[in-house]
Amino acid sequence: MLSKPDVIVTCSMDYLIKTWDVNDSYRPLQVFEGHLNFVNVVVPCRWDNLLSCSDDYTCRLWKLGDTGSSGELLMTYWIHGFPIKSVCELPGQRAACGGQDKIVRIFSLLTGHTLHRITDHGACGPEDSYFQKQGCGAVWSVLHLRGNIIVSGSEDATVRVWDIDTGKALGSAQIGHLGWGEEIGATGLGWKLSERFGAVWKLCHLGKDGNQFASCSYDRTICIWDASDLENVRVIRSWKAAENGVLNVSLVGKCHIASCGSDKEVMIWNFETGELLHKIQTRGIASAVAMIDEHVIAIAGGDATLRIYDWSKGKDLTGKHGFYAHDMTLRSVAKLRHSDQAQSNWTTCPIMYQSCKWPECEADSIVALEQMRRVMKNSLDFQF
Repeated sequence: MLSKPDVIVTCSMDYLIKTWDVNDSYRPLQVFEGHLNFVNVVVPCRWDNLLSCSDDYTCRLWKLGDTGSSGELLMTYWIHGFPIKSVCELPGQRAACGGQDKIVRIFSLLTGHTLHRITDHGACGPEDSYFQKQGCGAVWSVLHLRGNIIVSGSEDATVRVWDIDTGKALGSAQIGHLGWGEEIGATGLGWKLSERFGAVWKLCHLGKDGNQFASCSYDRTICIWDASDLENVRVIRSWKAAENGVLNVSLVGKCHIASCGSDKEVMIWNFETGELLHKIQTRGIASAVAMIDEHVIAIAGGDATLRIYDWSKGKDLTGKHGFYAHDMTLRSVAKLRHSDQAQSNWTTCPIMYQSCKWPECEADSIVALEQMRRVMKNSLDFQF
């Protein structure tokens, strides 16, 4: 997790995924084209693949290739008829995704079948299911914690732990982001959803054998969680990390995390103490950060730039404010180290435990395809 990457990969609202050579002045390597809407997350997958999710209702699997070649699309997974906001790879040639239909899905990267369809975020929650009654429950982040355990974060303010072999919850839904006692702006004053609780935007692995992770929220806070006891996951530290919502949190060192705030600041924290170590002003609202080296990070910018920054020196390494990497706002940045992606490191046998039967899986895919057909038809028929 802390090793220097060979390649970093970005995705954007321009529908594209791109890879960049860390060892050659961030020279562009490949462009992956195929998504039909904003690409929200891209992550390395197995030894030579990338996995992405998009507002076009799909997750897609891509094959890395030679410099200058177009990225090869291996598989398109039509998940459901709502934007997909998060995806992560899982052991056994599986993946987890979540989105605005309030469902966490575990699906096979080999066959595309949905193995588990977990509906708890949309069905039940805290405060006598207050959030579900208000229409909340969209899943904004999924994180592989360890072994067969994942964690999900939702706009219903909860963090939940799941067994991916059974599709069942472990322990109860936990609330860590309890609001800041005031709304950001005047619109939500007096509302429980704004003042007492905060939507969870992103989750971040902190190493430690998968016993700790971090979360960030609309309520301006970061929480550090102890997951050593899966039946009693709890917050061990939290602090206010911005003057507006915190959109992303990433591991950038052995005890360092970076947060991206809607107040146009990226901050470096010691997550063991909550101490602020460095503050970086950005021209747009940064979407994500990836670690390059001990004190060097890549910042995915809201101004369409990729910024390589040494926070120990307070200095940009690729020109002031970085360089334009995409035509629109970047949504995610991740790192890839080829030596860590050896085929021998990966499970060859797919794991196919499932609770979701084929008719239900097929129905979701049909909804996604029909929704995209309607979108495409409306686009073609549109006239000024």
